[in-house]
Amino acid sequence: MQSKPSRLAASLHWLATRIANIGLALAAAALLFVVAVNAANIVGRYLFRSPFPWAEESMLFVMIFGVYVGAISVAWQQAHIRIDAFLKLAPVSWRRPLHIFSTLVLVGILVPVVAGSFHVVTLLFQFDQRSDALQFPMWIPQGVVPVSLTLIMLFALARLFDPKALEPTLDEHGYD
Repeated sequence: MQSKPSRLAASLHWLATRIANIGLALAAAALLFVVAVNAANIVGRYLFRSPFPWAEESMLFVMIFGVYVGAISVAWQQAHIRIDAFLKLAPVSWRRPLHIFSTLVLVGILVPVVAGSFHVVTLLFQFDQRSDALQFPMWIPQGVVPVSLTLIMLFALARLFDPKALEPTLDEHGYD
């Protein structure tokens, strides 16, 4: 039996889906940027004997950015690797409490990581730490970590309001 989502749940789902889609598009753009810079650097290095001194550093920053913004989309779509055998093997009446418990464990793990990341980003900003090749402020590429992990936590909590999140799912053979 499918329950109708509340207005809040529908709004959260709409917003989270839009943010996740933006994250996916940004991750794809980051990957294309890395491929383009790498190709241009190869041409510069081997054809013109003049590689870009900033290429490695920029590709590293953009790849980290792409991974973290892509993780937002993966988390919302629940496409990440997770061990849900306990959830599928549990009686239907236990699934919601187990889902809530696993969400609280996730939040409990990520809160100190986000707090530590935010502290590091704050220090990088205060000390005006800059990268070697680009002289780019380090707080900007590092800032994606606490922002992304915070969104992942918020999306996990938003899933608690999604009535479809715990409906029995059928595999390709029609089994729960």
